[in-house]
Amino acid sequence: MRKSRFDVIVVGGGPAGSAASFALASKGLSVCLIDKSAFPRDKLCGGMLTLRSKAIFEKVFLANWDPIIETVATGCDFYHKGTLLNSVRDYKETFFTSRYSFDAFLLALSESQGVYLIQNAIIKDISLDSNSLILNTGPRLYYDFLIGADGVHSLVARKLFGRSFMRNRIALGLQMDVPVDNRHKMIPHPEIHFGVVKWGYGWVFPKATHLTVGMGGLLSQNSDLKCSLLQFLRQRFDAIPDSKISGHYIPCGDYRKVPGKDNVLLCGDAAGLVDPITGEGIAYAMESGHYAAQAVFEAYDSGKAHSAYAQYITKYRSIQRSLSLANILRYLIFPRITGHLFIKALPKTNTIPKKHIDLMSGDVSYESYVQFLARKLSSALLKTIFRVG
Repeated sequence: MRKSRFDVIVVGGGPAGSAASFALASKGLSVCLIDKSAFPRDKLCGGMLTLRSKAIFEKVFLANWDPIIETVATGCDFYHKGTLLNSVRDYKETFFTSRYSFDAFLLALSESQGVYLIQNAIIKDISLDSNSLILNTGPRLYYDFLIGADGVHSLVARKLFGRSFMRNRIALGLQMDVPVDNRHKMIPHPEIHFGVVKWGYGWVFPKATHLTVGMGGLLSQNSDLKCSLLQFLRQRFDAIPDSKISGHYIPCGDYRKVPGKDNVLLCGDAAGLVDPITGEGIAYAMESGHYAAQAVFEAYDSGKAHSAYAQYITKYRSIQRSLSLANILRYLIFPRITGHLFIKALPKTNTIPKKHIDLMSGDVSYESYVQFLARKLSSALLKTIFRVG
């Protein structure tokens, strides 16, 4: 007979949900993880992992991720409208994976700790009053704590706040996998393409057997993102590859100031934790899932379930600060005037792209990076003014 009561129910089996489940189950709590899909399953994502991601993964899961890393790069190429602006070589590592493999790997690690997994199940309703939910596959399940790690369309977020996200503040990502063959050659380093989409960028990432190609940009600034992607594909490959295009909303820049209430917590994409500059979401997903687990355990240990949110928000604020500064940084990179200065300064020194990689690896704080870039762009602006004068 299926168990119907758990200390914690986690909704969503991505990196945030697996991180929370693993941490809680390893401390002896009874944990049920529910996902609408059966794993492994596809998930639109560039699949780039940084050194920061690696450090968080190792801290949370106490494991080695080598089995699901497809390629490793130690450089990056930066383009603007098809023109190579700068290249970094023999610098810090970035890793590339498939979410099909990565998420299933994390989920298996969680199961190894005794997490009770329910896959391919739709939640019909959540009752915050009775601390319970109903699945389409069985009876009502009860919890003391609920963690919403169910992505950008989060049902838990809708139950708490009436909506999962605001459309005018969210981005859309479009992507395809291009098989490597005689027409499409493998590349040793990832490519970042500016100027192909407004308030966003395009990417070409090397994988084991293919290139993952895509772009993401704010919906409010891009009326026809698919058209922009097709133009980018023609420019990059001379013709549109015969591969399927997938799309997904990305909550970059729309992080939640209030990520939960009482004994209900939101993490990962459900809390809008995607970096609007680098597009990184996996690191924040694992980190916030771990923070949610710590908060739940502290509340559980004190016997005060409704204190979980108060515990969580104190840890969550470090992520809030980074994303708040990232939102400010967008106004130095993407608007027409400052964006022009950024693109103009990028080819003249390796300092800017290396600092960008330092940011992704966690070796430079957002505060330091904002100050650094503001100085660089101010200097470029003054030089332009005096040259014109």
